[in-house]
Amino acid sequence: MIAWLLGIGLVVTPFILAPGSGNLSREPKMAWAVSFALAIGLTALYKGVLKPFKNKGALALVGYALLSFFLSPKPQLALFGIESGRFWSWEPMFYILTFLLMTVAVSSIGYTKKTLHITFDVMIWCATLMAGLVIIQFLGIDQFFERRFGTYGHMVGTLGNYTLVGPFLTIVAPLAIYRKKYALMALMVIAAVVTQSDVARVGMLAMFACYFALKNKKRFVSTAVVVYLAVGILGTMYNTSETVRQRFPDNERFLTAYQSIHDLTTPVMEGSKKKYSITGIGIGSFKYLFHAKNNQRNDNFLYAHNEYVQVLYEMGIAGFLFFMGMMGLIFRQNTSMKEIFSRGVSNRKRALLSSFVGISVCAAGIFIWQIGTHIFYTLTIVGLLYNKSVCAKEDICQQ
Repeated sequence: MIAWLLGIGLVVTPFILAPGSGNLSREPKMAWAVSFALAIGLTALYKGVLKPFKNKGALALVGYALLSFFLSPKPQLALFGIESGRFWSWEPMFYILTFLLMTVAVSSIGYTKKTLHITFDVMIWCATLMAGLVIIQFLGIDQFFERRFGTYGHMVGTLGNYTLVGPFLTIVAPLAIYRKKYALMALMVIAAVVTQSDVARVGMLAMFACYFALKNKKRFVSTAVVVYLAVGILGTMYNTSETVRQRFPDNERFLTAYQSIHDLTTPVMEGSKKKYSITGIGIGSFKYLFHAKNNQRNDNFLYAHNEYVQVLYEMGIAGFLFFMGMMGLIFRQNTSMKEIFSRGVSNRKRALLSSFVGISVCAAGIFIWQIGTHIFYTLTIVGLLYNKSVCAKEDICQQ
């Protein structure tokens, strides 16, 4: 039952739309994603199949989120004469608990090789359909979606933004490699490239680099050297060349990061001397407080366009460290340098880890984990990484 709910959720969340509503894509996707996540979690509770979840960093982060809430600034804001308090925190807190429950449920499913491959194939064919739609939009023959975001932004699939389509394809592409569906993987790469999203391109490159590097020691060392040199050279070029900065504009992302850190290290409210650097300004606060203070005439930055900066803003230095610790544990608990340097990482785990690396890199350039589709797919990957029947060894997946 859980696997069925997961499969249906993987199909519905990328494509669900609400024509005629104020928000065609984002709100319905989040609503359906959290609904399927809740159904999966509650079903797992009912069936009593939940198993211990090894990532203590994730559990600590959830506990810290509540502490951060109580220590965050409380604005004097009344609605109909009643204090509203930190109203922006309750919705994301509900999402955090629901999606955590889903992740633990996915990590507890007893997969057979057949059911696992069906799950992979569902994700692959959904991404293939999305890639095909993007290419149709690129060719200018799509009749269902209006053009948005200038001359190239209409290549949005059903996700509403061209910078969101590429990361979605990045999550799934390594699974297509693992399943040896190379033509479908190539279609995903082409679709990500034609969107002209730098975030998507960098995410794809990071994903392929990870998949290549985890094979053995020689590949890992050579990839590390190439990535180190590439980052150094490109970073230097970006800092020293106006031409490069114009060719690859940051669209005020660096300014937003600077302003976020400034807000965190200075009093957030007028007339107050109190700072919230350690515990943050509050979960969900960025959408309301940052926008009002820094971009009063610009509604494009309701999110930080960088998940790590948004975590730092909302949960402070302590929350940021908890978050990065959780991310680090995902790698530490699923592979090691000893494993890479001796026998290499198994193909199945390489695919899942590469998927997670790709989407994590994309998260530094877009609000990827504020969208229901991407949350659902990312946490499916994380849950599978922690599922013993999936990643203990490829040859012991339950028969």
